[in-house]
Amino acid sequence: MEPHRLLIVEDEAPVAQMIVAAVRRLGYHVVGVTDSAQQGFALAASARPHLAVLDIELHGRTEGFELAQRLRQELDIPSIFLTGRSDEATLQQVRQSGSFGYLLKPFRPQELKACLELALQRHARESHLARLERAFSAAIRCAADGVILTDPEQRITYLNPAAERLTGWSWEEAIGQPLARVFQQKDAAPESDTAFLRAREMTSDRPAVPPPTEALLLTARNETIPVEVTRAPLRDEVHGLLGTVLVFRDVTERKRYQAALQESRQQLRALARNLETTREDERGRIAREIHDELGQMLTKLKMDLAWLERRLAPTADAGLEGRLRGMTQLLDETVQTVRRIANELRPGMLDTLGLAAALEWEAQQFHSRTGIACRFEAAPGVTAPPDRLAAIALYRIVQEALTNVARHAHATQVHIRLESSGTTLQLTIQDNGQGATPAQLRRPGCLGLLGMHERAHSLGGECRIESQPGRGTRIRVTIPLAPCTPPPRP
Repeated sequence: MEPHRLLIVEDEAPVAQMIVAAVRRLGYHVVGVTDSAQQGFALAASARPHLAVLDIELHGRTEGFELAQRLRQELDIPSIFLTGRSDEATLQQVRQSGSFGYLLKPFRPQELKACLELALQRHARESHLARLERAFSAAIRCAADGVILTDPEQRITYLNPAAERLTGWSWEEAIGQPLARVFQQKDAAPESDTAFLRAREMTSDRPAVPPPTEALLLTARNETIPVEVTRAPLRDEVHGLLGTVLVFRDVTERKRYQAALQESRQQLRALARNLETTREDERGRIAREIHDELGQMLTKLKMDLAWLERRLAPTADAGLEGRLRGMTQLLDETVQTVRRIANELRPGMLDTLGLAAALEWEAQQFHSRTGIACRFEAAPGVTAPPDRLAAIALYRIVQEALTNVARHAHATQVHIRLESSGTTLQLTIQDNGQGATPAQLRRPGCLGLLGMHERAHSLGGECRIESQPGRGTRIRVTIPLAPCTPPPRP
């Protein structure tokens, strides 16, 4: 490692030679020797030594003090004094000069080495801290977030340009002011009742970085700005509480975007509800037309075919009679298909007998189609849904859940239960299938599950899906019994 470079400023030549010989034996490199403060400063500016060894009196004048100050302030070069003076006035001047050491003549080499090493180490530490302070100060000054520092008494000791801009207070006006005066929250409770506790009341078991909160900042311009605030105590293991740091940012644009997004969500959900209502009405109309118009025509055709079969029976051969029976059977199957399609579009019993009867019929039809045991249970005294749209939505949720069971669950049993409490109606669909992971339930392609959530939300309720691999799936839908406007989802 390169030896430390020293500058010697001493007006007595024998003493200067002795110092040079001593520091060289100690392993230091001397970059220059002079007996003038002016020449010493010039040598220091050109050679940039690590440390200057100065005499206080140079040619009868105490120029060493001034030289030490200039070296420290203008070149950031530390210095120590070698002098024969030890009076109180000299010691006071040594402290004021910013010197890093003081050694009386005559001195021993080991004393000189200790003084030099301590001065070099102290300067290295202070230089490192100064660089860190400059870096942190520059970072805080350039930060877009406002930063305010306080002392333990909650009086402001620092605020950066962003904090000046947001609060409307200048640095000169804010320093020394109470924090509550500069960082005012509109409509806030007294300080003892607010979430922003005094730093002295913050205990060490609280989180070092508490979660941010939102507030309305009342500026010096009498304007209100929504801000996101993080406040934390500044602590030192030795000195304890040093103050508080407050970091805050303007969230006006974010609030505007959130409001626009919320409005867009509400509009989309209103559109989805309108489309669902229109689709259900159209399904009901088509089901009625199929059942009434097409059903009547098929019934009339069946009656005509039966009349034709009776008239031709005495004279018809076996082939014609078989053909007529086949047509009759095909016509019966067509009637059943028409009825099934009409019921799938809109089960008539949903309007006539209610939700419980429709769900029981759906469970029976599911078992007939898939062979999977499906049991429906209505709790005693279960209350009917608040309106027709709620009954339709719950029925469609059951249909979608059973479709998922048939396609993906590999289940052997399904249990559907309808029950009510004082204010809510609960629908539970549970199977014993293979289940799914949370990631599988959140896949973008799971539109059926999304539809369940949206149907429940349109009724002011919620839909919870609980599933684990190998343990089946349970879908629980809860809606209020009193009709209500669905709340906006955050």
